[in-house]
Amino acid sequence: MNDLITHIENINAKSQAEMDVTPGLWIGMLTTDPEHWLEYGITTPEDFDKCMLAETIADASKSAYGFKSRVDWTQMTLEELEAEAEYYCNAAHEEAVREEKLAQEQVEQFKVLVQKTIDLGAGDEETALRWLTSGEKFYHEQCVEHWVWEQNILFTDYGKELVNKLKNIVTYEEWLEAA
Repeated sequence: MNDLITHIENINAKSQAEMDVTPGLWIGMLTTDPEHWLEYGITTPEDFDKCMLAETIADASKSAYGFKSRVDWTQMTLEELEAEAEYYCNAAHEEAVREEKLAQEQVEQFKVLVQKTIDLGAGDEETALRWLTSGEKFYHEQCVEHWVWEQNILFTDYGKELVNKLKNIVTYEEWLEAA
């Protein structure tokens, strides 16, 4: 167990050093309580590393495929777990790239809709946004966010900007009047 605690202390020290040179970075420290790790059947540095790889596999598979793949880290070698983790991390990265591309396509589609609305007579972006939201009843900011979410762009930079624009276009008083 002493080797395990020393291994974890070394990981914590590296994490602290990284945080010290990177303002704003936060990395959680791992417990060095031997009883905690014993509850999980972890008694050696290799056990610890294998368990952490199993957690990486679960998280990466969730990001990649929408479900957590479970592996029995006690029955796999460190090399097998590393290969599995690499596979799922690559798949998660590919999914993140695909989602970012899709989000940008949806932003562009919304911008085209706004421009078409302007061309159809709105004249400017503010009026176009008023027209596009004219059938909505916004009672508070969450209603605005929900409308932007329905456009599939809430979690983009443009979507966040759009929420702020809409908050300034349709005031809270108008939301109450709409009720």
